[in-house]
Amino acid sequence: MKAVIISEFGPPEVLQNVTMEKPVPGDEEVLIKIKFAGINPVDAKVRAGTNARAKTLKLPAILGWDVSGTIESAGKNVSQFKSGDEVFGCIGFPGLGKTYAEFAIADPKLLTKKPSDVSFEDAAAVPLAGLTAYQAINEHLKIIKGQKVLIQAAAGGVGHLAVQFAKLNGAFVAGTASEKNEAFLKQIGVDQFINYKKEKFEEVFKNGDAVLDAMGGDVLYRSFLCVKKGGKVVCLPSSTKNDPEAIRLAEERNIDLIWPMMHPDGEQMRQIASLMAQKKLIVKIDKIFNLDEIAEAHKAIESHSTDGKIIIRIG
Repeated sequence: MKAVIISEFGPPEVLQNVTMEKPVPGDEEVLIKIKFAGINPVDAKVRAGTNARAKTLKLPAILGWDVSGTIESAGKNVSQFKSGDEVFGCIGFPGLGKTYAEFAIADPKLLTKKPSDVSFEDAAAVPLAGLTAYQAINEHLKIIKGQKVLIQAAAGGVGHLAVQFAKLNGAFVAGTASEKNEAFLKQIGVDQFINYKKEKFEEVFKNGDAVLDAMGGDVLYRSFLCVKKGGKVVCLPSSTKNDPEAIRLAEERNIDLIWPMMHPDGEQMRQIASLMAQKKLIVKIDKIFNLDEIAEAHKAIESHSTDGKIIIRIG
């Protein structure tokens, strides 16, 4: 099969196209013929060796977490899927990826069936970002009807999904983005659009119940000014975890500061699939690359200028 591996950590150019043996699933596993794979910021950080997961990665390795495709074969103890089923999910955790390839082995508990009217492209774009957004809104921030929440980088891969989950919960949602994304964000439910290039978000959004921050650093520090005492702030970048200044500011304002770690959850994936089937959750895809353009896809994700998700066409 065709696959992309890394044999060393470094820039996008360390990604290598190779041919290797197709994997064989065990009795409790399934083999997926991959159609599309999602690209996430964590992919690039592991490739560069800057993410903590890179420390346990055995090289050479295939990266990639998000997948959509069809079941090629199933182990003898697998009952929930059969050959030909269309599926999607986040299959890299708790391991370290494997979807930059024509085939991948997966734990069936991490997969869900793809609704017939959801495209393979949209399905591949959702899993990791969708679970991150779902868990941030529902498990960590616990957003309920009537609350006010600010979503930083609201047009990003996680941000635009978090906006929709918060709206489904009945929240008032503010979102920061550039002017070009205003119409899209209002379309998916943003009540207060904040052009971060022209406005200081901490001056126009105050006394909120929660903030979801995808940036860290100065954006995180200023986000505390948007939340009332006793509120919550979730910061997504793991590289910012235990930032002493952020901890100080949170304690000073009696704010619950959380650095979450996304966990795979098949039941949550089924809920997300149901919302997609009902057209209650839409995913925005910024660019689609081919497998042999994987280095360019990583450069795009590292540019921090994409809106929505980046995916890879494989099968």
